[in-house]
Amino acid sequence: MKTLPLSRLDTADHLVTPQEFSDIDEHSPALSLMTDFRQHWPHAVSASAPALEVAKQMVTEGVGSRLVIDRQRELIGVLTMDRLSEQSILVALHRLGIDRDSLTASDLMQPRAAMPALDYDVLARATVADLIATLREAGEPYCLVRDGEHQIRGLISVSELSERLHRRLSLKPKASIIEVLKA
Repeated sequence: MKTLPLSRLDTADHLVTPQEFSDIDEHSPALSLMTDFRQHWPHAVSASAPALEVAKQMVTEGVGSRLVIDRQRELIGVLTMDRLSEQSILVALHRLGIDRDSLTASDLMQPRAAMPALDYDVLARATVADLIATLREAGEPYCLVRDGEHQIRGLISVSELSERLHRRLSLKPKASIIEVLKA
């Protein structure tokens, strides 16, 4: 075994993010855009966490979503910045009849059963163009990935996909607030 040489950072050294590079295009493997939970800890929050506190944390950390987990650390939903918008909060307050400070992550999350999911093996054979077409048609900003052993293996985000491709991707329109309140 040998000792590796260490050095100090220079002022010219800077922190990089994946968005700084143009290494992804529509012909790239779709797997290159999945946040793989075998390699990265998922951003998660307890179902009972105060929703407004989670929103503050997400803004501070620059995170667009959090997985919502129960006491057994099982996924029960996904909380996104869209679901933490003022409009969504007002709908939840009206629907639940509670005050703002009582809202929890589980009150505003998209339930796991409502989340679209792709099979890992299908994703492994797809291109980024295939993934874009699929997510556009689904109209969902996030998609879970499960493997053949029924493990929730990863997450794909349309906003991250947009950032990596350096262009805005539009989704199929969703129901309006009026339609949600009528339901």
